[in-house]
Amino acid sequence: MYRSVPFRVLLLAGAVAATACSKPAVPDHDDMPEPKASNPAPAAQPTQLREAMQRPIDKVEAAQAATAAAEKQRDDAIDAATGQ
Repeated sequence: MYRSVPFRVLLLAGAVAATACSKPAVPDHDDMPEPKASNPAPAAQPTQLREAMQRPIDKVEAAQAATAAAEKQRDDAIDAATGQ
């Protein structure tokens, strides 16, 4: 009788473990939940850190705009020279 008790405990523990490892239930609909926040977050106020981080980005954007303008001028000059 004493030998069957540990066996039953192990069997019960295995059954509990197998039940705990089952897949979660799949929802029966594909609708997205409605957002709970009614108002969007207010825009952050500029700070020294934010301005310091934005400065190199603005510099790169200005350089890209200047490069694009120079490319357009070059392409227009090539088109004028070739008669196209």
